[in-house]
Amino acid sequence: MRSQFCGALALLLPLAFTGCDCNPGKGASHAAQVSDTATDAVSRMLPSVVRIEAIRLRPDQGRMVKTKIGGSGAIISKEGHVVTNYHVARDADLYTCHLVDGRELEAELVGLDALSDIAVLRLRQPAGAEARPLPVAGFGDSETVKSGHTVFALGSPASLSMAVTRGIVSNPTLSMPESYNMVLDGENVGTVVRWILHDASIFPGNSGGPLVNSKGEIVGINEMGVANLGGAIPGNLAKRIVDELIAKGHITRGWSGLGVQPRLETDGREAPGVLVSNIEPNSPAGKAGLQTGDVLLSLGGKAIETGAEKSVSSFSRIEMAAMPGETLRIEYLRSGTKATTELTLVSRQAAQADDSEVRAWGAILRDLTRALVAEEQLPDDKGVWIENVRPGGPAGQGEPELRRSDVLIAVDGTPVANLAELRKVTGKLMTDAPGGVRTVVAEFRREGAVFASVLDLRTSNERRIPPSARKAWLGVSNQPLTPKLAKSLGIKADGGARLTRIFAGTQAEASGLKVGDVVLSIDKIPVNARRSEDTDALARQVRQYRTGSEAVFQLWRAGKLMELPVKLEIQPVPPSEMGWWEDEGLEFAVHELSFDDRTRLLLPQDATGVFVEAVMPAGWASLAGLRVEDLITEAGGSPVRSVADLRQSRDKALASKSAHWTLRVIRHGRSLFIEINLKPLKT
Repeated sequence: MRSQFCGALALLLPLAFTGCDCNPGKGASHAAQVSDTATDAVSRMLPSVVRIEAIRLRPDQGRMVKTKIGGSGAIISKEGHVVTNYHVARDADLYTCHLVDGRELEAELVGLDALSDIAVLRLRQPAGAEARPLPVAGFGDSETVKSGHTVFALGSPASLSMAVTRGIVSNPTLSMPESYNMVLDGENVGTVVRWILHDASIFPGNSGGPLVNSKGEIVGINEMGVANLGGAIPGNLAKRIVDELIAKGHITRGWSGLGVQPRLETDGREAPGVLVSNIEPNSPAGKAGLQTGDVLLSLGGKAIETGAEKSVSSFSRIEMAAMPGETLRIEYLRSGTKATTELTLVSRQAAQADDSEVRAWGAILRDLTRALVAEEQLPDDKGVWIENVRPGGPAGQGEPELRRSDVLIAVDGTPVANLAELRKVTGKLMTDAPGGVRTVVAEFRREGAVFASVLDLRTSNERRIPPSARKAWLGVSNQPLTPKLAKSLGIKADGGARLTRIFAGTQAEASGLKVGDVVLSIDKIPVNARRSEDTDALARQVRQYRTGSEAVFQLWRAGKLMELPVKLEIQPVPPSEMGWWEDEGLEFAVHELSFDDRTRLLLPQDATGVFVEAVMPAGWASLAGLRVEDLITEAGGSPVRSVADLRQSRDKALASKSAHWTLRVIRHGRSLFIEINLKPLKT
């Protein structure tokens, strides 16, 4: 049996009420009473429940990829605060909350806490006359929840629509065994949470939704599924976390540096206390004289609970409830003898720092944390952790190439203690970098050694394609005259080129060439195209001529041989040499419409617009629906005839502080509008 978070979406239908308190011994009046209770509880709570949609940014191959995720939450204040799970809100941007009454409001992150898996958003409400009161839910006392109590799980399974399920509480204080550890960004949720286990059905997308008692009060925040049961974070814990996040934006906890585990079987596993298994260097615990093998009995006068499953979480809750600077009296056993000491807590750091994309390096980087330094056995906390690298990017092409778990410590001899310093050094180096490229020497730690890598930092992906020599060209497409095709057409020739398309507005059209003509020779030189791979034979032969010259084509047309003088014109400018622009912030690239684009997309030769040649997978433009080979004809309501027009429209939308940038595109002959959120360019 495994526990799992319920934030990831799956295709599930919304559920109605499930379960029933009825049995054959209960009468109709009791059934009606139960139904009324359920209806009252849900009707009070449901208006405050929201469906959350967000854009999640996660590191992948040196860039932050974007995906749409969904979850649930509840409005808990008239100011628009929404409680949900950390694993719904983490690494996300552009939160949108859908209310039961049909309103759709953007939200911003107030704060989040991985250890309790709680986060708080705040709705952005319209100003003035458009503002409407918000439905607000209240917390009940989760300490009063007992096994057998009826509860209701509200939320948005599969992010489809609001749903309610009913069940009973199985265990109001579930502690997870170590084998079921639930870890979020390096934090073990079970060290502070004892879940309310219940059988009200919850599914992916229900995460963050409220667990409600029969009074219509929040007594838990649904978080996970355990087999056919659900686990909710107790409402009292959630409320304490929520209040602190609203007040400060973060959670402050004390840290002793102690690593503990349940007592061993040989030492009385069910006896009170926890076994000290590790002590961090230079930590309060080490300075207090504690040693591995000691058995802690109490902290700050609070006894550690008995039992292998509860003792570690009991210790963690006592420790983390205390504030940095607070002195705790420790009672412990050493070799069977009781002793006491005191230690002064310091501030607890998050186990994992935020991921950050640094494009000049083509890598995702993080600050070092106390936990990461200990886990990787680093000599100190100075440097920048490499989480992953873009293949073919600056870090990925270094000599030697950089890779995950390397720690950058200096660039061109300048030490970098953290990500902020690395950004500062990088910015200075790239300020006057010729062509946006700067060769640097990066020093980094790897497996206990210090290496040096030579790499080229880059500020852009501006392509540098030298113009090609443009030769004579014939405005047609063709297929080789294979022996079987020649026989079926009644042509006695050893090769040739059957014309399949004559491009409008070209000299080929003006000279009178037609679809179905078979070019057998040019100026009496045979066209040697007889195999399927000889499609380019005609074009190669034409390229031997000077542009503007005239050649005599021997043709087979309608069962007869004929000769036709044809003027050969200069080859159109290829797509690779057209005007080009990459919007690095919105992650797509375009070029001006070429002759090849028009013919391949079956566009009129007078068609205007810019051609989308690249859209970064899981990027902002991709998320909005832009696709490769789209033709952008309008931007911000204005025509687009060049990449300069498109760039100007983008800059104008930013300057006007527009939330979105609207493009009109042609795709497979049909017109549609695409709306790209501009927030990534504003932050």
